[in-house]
Amino acid sequence: MTLRISGMIVAMAVLGLAACADDQRPATAMAPAASAQAGSQYDKPGFWTKVEHGRLWVFRAGSKELEAFQKSGEPARQVTRIGAGPGGMTIKSSDASVIDGYIAAK
Repeated sequence: MTLRISGMIVAMAVLGLAACADDQRPATAMAPAASAQAGSQYDKPGFWTKVEHGRLWVFRAGSKELEAFQKSGEPARQVTRIGAGPGGMTIKSSDASVIDGYIAAK
């Protein structure tokens, strides 16, 4: 009986992990060419955003950091604020002051 219960617990754990692997994070519906200019639905005046793997990247619009991000992807230096974004999303940027400014912006 103990072996049967243990087997059921393991099966439930595997199913739970499988459900987590089916990641349903928010994504932008913009075409790649449009996303370079428009960002995402979370853009605020003066900021450009992109949702990637369920995390919100934030950059100042027109900044050299944004340009580098659009060309090569993740910056070498990253600041992360877990749960600080819209809907509890994690916010990432190349600078903490950018995140602070984005959060304060209306």
